[in-house]
Amino acid sequence: MFLQKMNPKNTQLLLLVGCLFVLIGLLFSKAILSLSTAYLILLFILFGNYSEGFIRIQKNISLLLFILFIGFYITSLFWSKLIISGLSDLLSKGNLILLPIILVALPVLSNKNKAIILQLFAGLVIIESCINFSNFYLNYSPDKDIRTMSLFVSHIRFSLFVVFALCILAYQKIAKISTNILRWMGIVWLLFYIYYAQVLSGVLALLICIFVSLILGIKSTHKRVVMYSLIVLTAIISSLGVFIFNTSSNEKINIQAYPTHTKLGHLYFHDTTSNATENGYPLHCFINEKELDSTWKTKSTIALTSLTKNNFNYHTVLIRYLTSKGLTKDAEGINKLSNQDIKNIELGIPTILSLQTGLQNRLNELHYQLNCFENPNGHSILQRLEYWKTGWSIFKKNWFIGTGIGDYKEAYQTEYMNLNSLLQQKNRLESHNQFLGIAIATGSVGLLLFLLHLTYTFRIFWQKKEVIPVLFLSICISSFLVEDTLTTLAGMSFFSFFIGLFLTNNSIKNEVNN
Repeated sequence: MFLQKMNPKNTQLLLLVGCLFVLIGLLFSKAILSLSTAYLILLFILFGNYSEGFIRIQKNISLLLFILFIGFYITSLFWSKLIISGLSDLLSKGNLILLPIILVALPVLSNKNKAIILQLFAGLVIIESCINFSNFYLNYSPDKDIRTMSLFVSHIRFSLFVVFALCILAYQKIAKISTNILRWMGIVWLLFYIYYAQVLSGVLALLICIFVSLILGIKSTHKRVVMYSLIVLTAIISSLGVFIFNTSSNEKINIQAYPTHTKLGHLYFHDTTSNATENGYPLHCFINEKELDSTWKTKSTIALTSLTKNNFNYHTVLIRYLTSKGLTKDAEGINKLSNQDIKNIELGIPTILSLQTGLQNRLNELHYQLNCFENPNGHSILQRLEYWKTGWSIFKKNWFIGTGIGDYKEAYQTEYMNLNSLLQQKNRLESHNQFLGIAIATGSVGLLLFLLHLTYTFRIFWQKKEVIPVLFLSICISSFLVEDTLTTLAGMSFFSFFIGLFLTNNSIKNEVNN
């Protein structure tokens, strides 16, 4: 129509600007992200090459499989009781549904412009990571939640962006030495950011990408790729090994030698059936509540029954902190605490291990969670186990075509009550596993269609040796295992935009020439 006879260079420029705004919105602003999608739709309308766009869609089997899945997803609204809830869900998934279709239907971006888009994404991720880290570091306090480091988008979603940016930088081929040095500086910085941010889902995505890169490198005899991947993989595994060794080598106390009374003559409580430990010491032993309460009152005005800003009980924080220092939970143990220790407890810092920075802090907390099943609330891993258990129970009752997208959330809340879940109401969330979430809402049929789209698309990229698209899909699949990635605007837009970009007819080259 209006733009149909435009110069191809100008056409490419308009498409590039639209994609750039998607990237800016993805990283910095939901409003810009929504407007950029509207801009791309407007471009499609103004170009007017509807028949050509339809042909491009028709020839793209991967996109057709995606459309088939989306069609069934929408159809599940008809067997939902809560129609309004289902319509709301569909409206929230506009970007997921429209972006891949629009990007394939629009005139094809040149490989050069695709490379520019990837470079811009990596650059923007580096910029945002520097902003995040600087803001967090300048305003640092020991009790500050590391999750608040990500200012513009969820820390989990941003960790996926960082891993993808790492993949882009790792597969660039740059002739200029100065630019190549900047690229390696970017790689080192982003690896540090992943370590410091403590997001296990990001680490999982990185490990999967390294593993896939190793297979691709061996298959294509890229010795350099194999060498670099092995170095990074060895470093990560070694770090985990050091953590496990340090954890297991902490002093253990002989259960048979437990004293029965405190030094003040009061009876100790010992729960020797509990496996919960803190820094290697038994958590539920050497406790005298009377001495704890009376002695704490001489050290602080904060009541042990009150809650920290993270909604943990101060009594629990005190018990964990004393245990982590190898102290008894009585008057003697509290009197051995320094003024800084008292301040740390008042800030809600649960253990001395929490004062560590980087990934080891997250691993310490993970170790505690896996040995403390009494209460899942406030513990991300234990809460996920509850989400998955509840979701599996729902799926077994609706295994063929699911609950329907309208009844999905209501089914979860009902099942929590049926199972007498220990989760508090505010923590009763949905699946935190994209595959399970799709299976619950659309049953085995919907899950099969989604898996068919993913496996076919992955196979096509793999056969064409398109490394960056393969690694992108690996990142997304790893996130689907532990998150509802496609239920947030940033997550669904990340998936749908780059899938649409990679599914266009011109294939992306493995190496980006600058």
